[in-house]
Amino acid sequence: MPQVLFVCTGNVFRSLTAEYALRAALNGRAGIVVGSAGTEDYAHTVMPEIREYLLGKGLDVSAHRRRTLTQAMVESAHLVVAMSIDHREFIRQRFGRSAPLFLECCGGAPEALLDLHEAVRDYRTNRAAALAYLHETMDRIVELTPRLAQRLALLAGGADRDVGEAGADHQPE
Repeated sequence: MPQVLFVCTGNVFRSLTAEYALRAALNGRAGIVVGSAGTEDYAHTVMPEIREYLLGKGLDVSAHRRRTLTQAMVESAHLVVAMSIDHREFIRQRFGRSAPLFLECCGGAPEALLDLHEAVRDYRTNRAAALAYLHETMDRIVELTPRLAQRLALLAGGADRDVGEAGADHQPE
């Protein structure tokens, strides 16, 4: 059975959102196993604000337990999707595997989805800006994920194109 693995830093924000959004978009119809993992190996927890916001979008992540990316995970996945350029490089250097960026897989430009600390430098003291960025990013992931689900359905149906090319909306400039 095909497997898709989303990778970010802590596995508690971006890759988590993509995992649960893709599961919802596929609704079990494509026979695809979806998972996520983080590149850093320390105790991260899903912030209550993220958990509650996603629940409001119909995605119950309360049972999620973060995982650290391993060689076995990378080897068993048919498609490994990096949430940012740093993750793509980490996967390439550590595991010798190429990984398209999430936005690229959804038909967009090969751009990173930044982590909170990269996008909002004063996130610890500027709660409003931090929450706005978290919500904006989760909305973007949830909104774009059906495009990825359509591409995966094409691939599962025997299309011979790479997921980055299947039904691509983005043309190189």
